Amino acid sequence: MYGNKKIIFIIFGIMLSFLVTIIVVLIVNFREFTLNQELTKDETIASLVKDGLTAHMASGTMEQRELFLKNAKKSSNAKDIWIFRTKKVTDLFGKGFRNETLRDAIDKEVIKKGKIKTTLTEGLINPTLRITIPYIATSNSNPDCLTCHTNAKEGDVLGGITMVFDIESARIGGVVTILKIIGISLFFIMIFLLITNRLLKPYVGALMSIKESLKKASRGDYSSRIEINGNDESAEAFKWLNTLFEKLEDTINSIEKNISLFVSDRKQKFNDPLEKAKYVIEDIATLYKFKRTIEQDISKDVIYQRLVRIFKDELNVADLSLYEVDIKKDIRVLIYDDTPEKFCEKADILTSIRCRAYRTNSIISSDDFKNVCQVCKTNKEYLCINYQIDENISLVLNIKPKSKEELFENKKTIGYIKNYLESARPVLQNKILTEILQKSNMIDGLTQIFNRKYLDVFMDTKIKNYKEYSLAMIDIDFFKKVNDTFGHDAGDIVLKGLSDIFKKAIAKDDIAFRFGGEEFLIFMPNPKNALKTIQKIKDDFANKTFNLNGDNLNKTLSAGIACYSNDGSSPWHIIKYADVAMYEAKNSGRNRIVLYKDIEKGKTNLKDGDEY
Repeated sequence: MYGNKKIIFIIFGIMLSFLVTIIVVLIVNFREFTLNQELTKDETIASLVKDGLTAHMASGTMEQRELFLKNAKKSSNAKDIWIFRTKKVTDLFGKGFRNETLRDAIDKEVIKKGKIKTTLTEGLINPTLRITIPYIATSNSNPDCLTCHTNAKEGDVLGGITMVFDIESARIGGVVTILKIIGISLFFIMIFLLITNRLLKPYVGALMSIKESLKKASRGDYSSRIEINGNDESAEAFKWLNTLFEKLEDTINSIEKNISLFVSDRKQKFNDPLEKAKYVIEDIATLYKFKRTIEQDISKDVIYQRLVRIFKDELNVADLSLYEVDIKKDIRVLIYDDTPEKFCEKADILTSIRCRAYRTNSIISSDDFKNVCQVCKTNKEYLCINYQIDENISLVLNIKPKSKEELFENKKTIGYIKNYLESARPVLQNKILTEILQKSNMIDGLTQIFNRKYLDVFMDTKIKNYKEYSLAMIDIDFFKKVNDTFGHDAGDIVLKGLSDIFKKAIAKDDIAFRFGGEEFLIFMPNPKNALKTIQKIKDDFANKTFNLNGDNLNKTLSAGIACYSNDGSSPWHIIKYADVAMYEAKNSGRNRIVLYKDIEKGKTNLKDGDEY
C-alpha cells in the first residue's frame, strides 16, 4: 500500500516539522526562563550574603566574616565566594584576609562602574553563573556607611562581593522537561498517525486502484476494476466508477470490432482502441466528404482524375499510372500516367489478361519474388493493385517507387487506397451505368452506330479537343428504289450492311454516325488517312452482294469529305462542307468521292478514278 504509506509519511513529516518548531521555540524560551529564574535566585542569595557582611560590620564581628562566608557558600551551594576592598577601605582598616583582593577584570569593572555584573559561562559541562555586587558608600543606609568610612563620600565604591553558582542542575532539569514534552508529543503523534492510517487505508487503497485502472486505460486496457472495501458513500462512488469502466470497455470492444475493416492496413499501429477509433473516424469523415464530392462530378473520368490527385497529394504516391479494364471486351485503357519509366506496356499492345494484378485480382509487389511480373519492363521496384468496380470494369493502379524504402512506405498506403476506391465504387457504378444508358440512348437501334443525338453532343462538347480532323458525309445511291422495290425490311438490311462495313474499315479513333435516313457521317481525327478510309468503305460496299427476297443486289454510295483547317469555321460548318461535297458527288454521277477543297478549286465534275 505504497500510496497509504506515502500519505502517512507526509502527515508525519508535517507534524514532526511542527513539533521541531515548537521544541526550538520551547528550548529558547525555557532557557531564558531558567536563566532568569536562576539569576533572580542567585542575586537574592548574593544580596543576603552582602547584607550579612554589613551586619557583621555593624556589630563589630568582622573578624568572623571568613566563617560566615564559608557557611554562606555551603548553604547556597555556591562554587566560590569572595570579597574585595578598595584602597579607601584598606587605608582605614587594612588589607584584610588574603582572598579579599581584586581577582580579575570583572571585579575591577564593578569597582570602576559601581554596578552589579552578571556573567554566564556556558559549555557542555559545568556551566556557571557569576554575580558580582559592589558596596556603595551612602549615608541613607543603616548603619550609615560614611560614619565609619570617614575618607569616603556619598556614592563611592568601597568594595564588593563575588559569588559563582553551578547551574548544571538547572540546565539538566530543563533538558529533562523538554525531553518529556518531546516524548509525550511523539506518543500522541504516533497515536494520531495510527488512527489516520486506519481511517485513510480504504480510501487510499481505492485511489491507488483508480490510479492503476486509469494507467491501464491510458494504454488501451479498460479491463481493470477498483477494489471496493466498506459500504460508505465512497464505496458507492467506486461502484459507479466500475460500472463506467465496464460500459466503456464494452463500447470500446464494439467500436474496435466494427472498425477493424478500416484499420487493417493503416500506416499507424495503435494499442489504444480509442486512439485508433479517433483516427478511423477522421478517415471515415474524409471518405464521406470525398464520396459526397464525387457524387456531384459529371463523369467517371473526373472521378478518376480526383482519385489520382488524392493518391499523389494526400497519400504521397509520387509516380503512378491508372488503367481502366473493360472485362468483357478484354481492353485496357490508360487513364493517367506520370511514371518517368514506362515499366508497364501500353494498353494497345498488352491485353488486360497479361496483367498479373488484374488476372489474379491481387496486390503484386516487386519484393514478392524475383521478376514476379514477367511482362514488367523494369528490374526496379513496383507495386500493382487491382480493384474491380463491377462485372464490367476493373481498375489497375501501378506505382513506381524510387527505392525499397519508398516501396515500404507505399505499401502502408494500400489500406487508404482501397478505402478511397471502395468509397468511389458505388458512385463509379452509377456513372458507368449512366454512361451505358446514355450511350444506349445515343446508339441507332438498327445500325448499332451512334445516332444524330450523340452527334449533337459530340459536336458541341468533344470535337473541340481535336486540333485537326476530317468529316465524311456518305449517302447510299438510289436507296429509295430499294425500299420501293423490296420493302423497308430490305432497306434495313442494306443500311445494316453498310454499318458493318464501317465498323471494320474505320480506325480505332474514328467515329461513325447515322446522320439520318440513308445518310451517314464519319469523324476521322487523322485527315491524312481520311480519303483512304472512305475509299475502302466505298469499295467494300460496292463489292458486297445483298440477297433480298431471293434476288441479289449490289449498291454503291456517294461521299463528300471536308477537312477542318482552323480558319474559324465551326464543326457544323465542316459538316455542311462535307454535305456539299457529297451532293456534288451525286450530281456528278454518283458512286464517287468528292473533296470539298476540290470544289473550291473548281473541280466539280469528278469521275470515278480521278485523282483525289
